Amino acid sequence: MPLSNRFNLENYILIDSFNAESDHTIKIEINKEVFFEGKFIKNKEHRIKKIAYIDYAQPGLNTIEIKWNGDKECANKFMKIQKIIVNDQRIHPWCARIKPVSNDYIKNLLSTKEGSIFYRKKIVNPGCEQGWYGTYTYKFLIDKHRIRNSKQISLIASTGIKLDDIYTDPMRSVTRKANKK
Repeated sequence: MPLSNRFNLENYILIDSFNAESDHTIKIEINKEVFFEGKFIKNKEHRIKKIAYIDYAQPGLNTIEIKWNGDKECANKFMKIQKIIVNDQRIHPWCARIKPVSNDYIKNLLSTKEGSIFYRKKIVNPGCEQGWYGTYTYKFLIDKHRIRNSKQISLIASTGIKLDDIYTDPMRSVTRKANKK
C-alpha cells in the first residue's frame, strides 16, 4: 500500500528582478503546472519569495521552468535566481539550461565569432544573475533509487548530465538542510 502524501514536497523559490525601462513578467512552472506568475513594474527591484507544496506523485525526472519576458529590451535589467529548494534540499541555481528569447541583441551577438563564443559560454555556465529574457530550465530527480522505469534511467544516464537529486527522506541527502533566508 503506497504511503499517502509521500511525494507532496515543499518547494521554495527566491528570485530578485529589475528592469530600468520596461514592465516584465516572471512565470514559474513545475512539471508544466503554474507555480507562480507575476507582472512587475519598471525601474523597481522586485523580490519573489514563493513557498508551496507540490505533489510530485512518484519518483523520477522533474522540471522547474522560469520564464522571464518583458515589454522591451534594455541593458539595465536582471533576474537573480537566488534559491531553489525542494524538500529542504538545494537545486543549484547556476545549473540552468537557458533558451533566450530571440531578439536583435541575440541575433547581433551570434553574427560574430566572439559573440557566439560568449553566447555559448553564457548558455553552458550562466551563473545566478541573468540578463537575457528567456526560459531557464532546471531538471532534477526525486528518489532516483526508487525509479522502476529502466527506460527512464537509461535516457537520464545517456545524457551524461549530472542532475540534482532530491530525496523524499531528507536523511538520505548528502547535503545539509538548505537555508531559506
